[in-house]
Amino acid sequence: MLRVTATICAVLFALAGCDDPAFDFSDPARGPSDLVGGPNKVSNGEFFGGNDELPRARLVATLPNDESLPDCGPSCEAYCEALKLTNPVNRGVCQGLWGVGLDHQPVVKVEACRRLFVDLVGRYPTREDVIATCDGKPWGEVALNLINRPEFIRVNQKRWSDRLSYDTQSVSVERIYDMDKLVGKLYRGELSYDEFAAVTSAHPVLTRRLATPEDRTDYLYQLFFGRPPLGAEASDMSRLYGTWYQGYYDHPQLQMRLPDAHIQFPCVDDDGNLDPNLRSECTSTLYGDFTEMILEPDIRARLDERGNLTMWSGILKASEWQKLQAPGRLLATQTLFWEKAVDDVLNQYLDYDLGNLVPTVRDELVRYFLEFGGDIRALHFAVVTSAPYLQSATNTTPTTYRWTFGPLRQVEAEAWIDSIKVMTGYDLGECDHRLTRPQDFLETNTVAGVALVENSDWRFNEDGVDYRYRNVARGLGGCPDNSVGGRFKIISILTTAQQLNFVNQVCDPSFEGGGAAIESMLPAGLDPNSALTRDSSAAIYKHQVGRFLGRLPDADEITQASDFGEECTGCTAAQFARPTCFALLSSAEMLFY
Repeated sequence: MLRVTATICAVLFALAGCDDPAFDFSDPARGPSDLVGGPNKVSNGEFFGGNDELPRARLVATLPNDESLPDCGPSCEAYCEALKLTNPVNRGVCQGLWGVGLDHQPVVKVEACRRLFVDLVGRYPTREDVIATCDGKPWGEVALNLINRPEFIRVNQKRWSDRLSYDTQSVSVERIYDMDKLVGKLYRGELSYDEFAAVTSAHPVLTRRLATPEDRTDYLYQLFFGRPPLGAEASDMSRLYGTWYQGYYDHPQLQMRLPDAHIQFPCVDDDGNLDPNLRSECTSTLYGDFTEMILEPDIRARLDERGNLTMWSGILKASEWQKLQAPGRLLATQTLFWEKAVDDVLNQYLDYDLGNLVPTVRDELVRYFLEFGGDIRALHFAVVTSAPYLQSATNTTPTTYRWTFGPLRQVEAEAWIDSIKVMTGYDLGECDHRLTRPQDFLETNTVAGVALVENSDWRFNEDGVDYRYRNVARGLGGCPDNSVGGRFKIISILTTAQQLNFVNQVCDPSFEGGGAAIESMLPAGLDPNSALTRDSSAAIYKHQVGRFLGRLPDADEITQASDFGEECTGCTAAQFARPTCFALLSSAEMLFY
């Protein structure tokens, strides 16, 4: 097996036309992401369609009967065309909504603002966030504000870490950081989606984790087409993936043997020259022109334990990476590729398959996506400013068509924990989706291993890596290590007990660590030890509802809080604030949005 010492590494990088890269503890990424993207954005980011004036339903003699997609006849089509809607989702859904006599559900501002915050930046907003970001502003402006935040990139990097199953036992940590950097470029608008798919198709995060050409082909089709390959597709694409081989390399600074993708040469003879008799085994013919995946060995190649020539992918030249990315480029020539991207984003925000239920929505979004050059931000903007997304989750229409009321979803573990952290200041640290097993790098007892973990999102305590955040999140389905299982969402006795236990830690000072500071639970200027009164109990409740739920309490809630303050003889403000904290943070309003 190829073993790369520090000296050999330097020689090989020089042969590849690169400088010997120093190991950067804060950014250990090494791979093809640096070869794509640049300072110029894919589009100008001036996405349109965020501020449509939504219509009322057309008057019809009979409403659709819920049994099938509503039939939009000529008068319905004319009505929708006359609306001059600019949002592609609104244009597409009109023929199954307003045009056939159905209404959408007007959304409450706070409900929509909470939904946008959780989906785009990964946490609930406080009342201050709602006022500063959403109040008095058109939804297009709100969405652009959130999409342009670093948190939006981080949220989507975590989503792709789930989809690609980052696992440092299966793939080199340098490659995982490199893939994460590539995702960051995509969501900053520095990379078009088709170019992203091309790089991903040949990225070691994919080619090293999957063992055979058939496995890689199946995974690629599922990732970018949403289905397994057909027989001809499987055999054709597998010929392009036969070049990859699972191997290892010795990292000189970490002093670890890291798993990584290697190149083999299936279509050359024993002398390293192209074998005409094997040429067809490395050639795709299904997508138009013949596409060959033939690399010829040079001085960089070495014999492995099987006696075959292989080459570490860490010393590939830019031109070779470009050649290896043919599988993704071939898929991106197909309409299904763009339709799958649209369906992914629709499902991400709506949690149901609107693209299949109302195909005109998918058609409109594909055109919009391509109009902005494959800028993924445009797709996200269009969906989160659309009527199907920005409407109340409460269905008051006489139909059950899914697009007539808004999404109601269970919050993910990290978003729930991060929200509580921001609201109360109770900080358990974080987990790092790129470094799924930090203990492996600490156990090397090298400066590089310790520095890598220290420069990640993991934190240390007196016992080593602080796993408190991870332990809470994993019990609720978050922070997956992807070695066996991935992310999950479930409501059960065990998860409910874990949620209640964590909220109790936050709100109750008797727990180790003392709980969250009482100041976060009280209005400014209120003494925790002051006697509880009718007015102070109402003020505490109003403060916490605004802080935790981002809204103002209604009259009934204020009355109940005031009554309790009057009845609780001898209670202090703190004694009322802490159980109120527990009740609000464990409520369904914190778990679903």
